[in-house]
Amino acid sequence: MGAPVAGRSGTELSCPWAMPDTVSVNVPAADRRAFLAERRAVSIQRFDALHSQHYDAHWAAIGAVHADFIARLTGLARAGGEVLDAACGTGKYWPALIAAGLRVTGIDQSAGMLAQASRKHPDVPVRVLALQDLQDTADLHGRFDGLICVDALECVAPEHWPGVTSGLAATLRTGASAYVTVELRQSPLPPPADPRQVPGEVIEDDSYHYYPARPQVREWLNAAGFAVSQQADNNEYWHLLLTRP
Repeated sequence: MGAPVAGRSGTELSCPWAMPDTVSVNVPAADRRAFLAERRAVSIQRFDALHSQHYDAHWAAIGAVHADFIARLTGLARAGGEVLDAACGTGKYWPALIAAGLRVTGIDQSAGMLAQASRKHPDVPVRVLALQDLQDTADLHGRFDGLICVDALECVAPEHWPGVTSGLAATLRTGASAYVTVELRQSPLPPPADPRQVPGEVIEDDSYHYYPARPQVREWLNAAGFAVSQQADNNEYWHLLLTRP
């Protein structure tokens, strides 16, 4: 477990989730949990109501490094195997996965985004499911020959990272590979917009992002049982090809 949360009275409140040792929240644990619940609710609403209808018009393009890492993953997956696209959005990477002869399952916390994905690929099974809930979704555990979680982990709070990485690892068969990205913040972080924020969190235009340090990401991945096999930096993303030995 990480550092406990200190309440306004100075009494330390234990938390039901792991925190990085460098994080200190000077609000009661219940307030912090409420903050995170609010941010997730706002994110779901924004993607359902604002982004889903127009996402592909603005963000359907796939960068060269993203495409390269998708190709690396497909080259490692078992022929005809099943790949989980976690936080799949509108399914922008599905054509490449399907073209490689792989079967795809998509999950996302936004029903609106999944509706757009299903409109394009009606034969791909999808489920409304957040990354934070994968750890407790037993029917997906040990099922997949590969996994992608692309351009999504920046929306995961530090408290939830250990559970999310463990949940991602749990879905994979032994020896399977995963491709994930971690957003890198190049510009200085703005001042906190909410007293319940922790260092590394940013709220801009109602969107929530968290930028963990690389050593912390490696620690979380190692704790989940992942090993980094390949990596690259490009276009403000850290691209990671992982294996689950």
